[in-house]
Amino acid sequence: MELRVLNYFLTVAQEGNITTAASLLHVGQPTLSRQLKDLERELGKQLFVRQPHGVRLTSEGELLRIYAQQMMDISDKVEMEFAMMHSKPLGDVYIGGFESHYLHRFVQVFRVMHDENPTISFHYYVGHFPDVSAKLDQGVLDFGFVSEPVRFDRYESLDLPFNERWVAYMRADNPLASKPSVTAADLAKEPLLMYDQVMNYPLEGNNVASWFGKYFSQLNVVATSNLSFANNVFAQEGLGTLITWEGLAPTDRDDMVVRRLDPLLLSHKALIWCKDRPLRPAAARFLEAVKEYLL
Repeated sequence: MELRVLNYFLTVAQEGNITTAASLLHVGQPTLSRQLKDLERELGKQLFVRQPHGVRLTSEGELLRIYAQQMMDISDKVEMEFAMMHSKPLGDVYIGGFESHYLHRFVQVFRVMHDENPTISFHYYVGHFPDVSAKLDQGVLDFGFVSEPVRFDRYESLDLPFNERWVAYMRADNPLASKPSVTAADLAKEPLLMYDQVMNYPLEGNNVASWFGKYFSQLNVVATSNLSFANNVFAQEGLGTLITWEGLAPTDRDDMVVRRLDPLLLSHKALIWCKDRPLRPAAARFLEAVKEYLL
């Protein structure tokens, strides 16, 4: 299976039209159609359903699109790394993780490294643990910046000296806003907004679920998102009360308030990387800098 053919496949999948894709790829339509049929024959599966005005992916085609994009991402990274070896002796650092106000601590480390070597660059991918771990395993990322509730014992890890405090972010006209803090019993009666990772993670090891205890299975979760911005908008529009980290809840609106959880709920942070895989020079230097400046 050639990368060139996978690129053809991805372009057709994106455009939904073989003629348009052929024009973008600068190949003839008959050639492109033949390459796609050869790919289907090689895999033994139909990848496209031909329609009067284009094509659409089959379920097998959707699966191939995921794997093909991963393979192209890795290929692009390899080419970039080798192309930059002369101009960037250390290379770049690739980190994936969640949105957190503690990210500024990493930026401080980045700045020190950049002062040492102005040719180095940093790339931060926002995603939840399943996405980050998949990209770690594929070699697309060097590190993951992760937080409870997740288990990451199959990776090398470095505990970080900061914890995230969970809070309830709600409209000021919510009756709960009159309280200095809220309990699990209070929130069990509320329409709630939650992060995908909290709701999709197994109960065992889920510190948020443990905090809610017997109420967790009864929660009225009206919406979820993997992005803090989206969840904040949901809360501001009155869709429900958001359970989020303190640093991600905006405090610049008179119509919104932040209330701490009682008892206190914290999430531990860690930096993770793959076992039995040597770190590239830039990643190894970053790890040294984190230990030096953050621990």
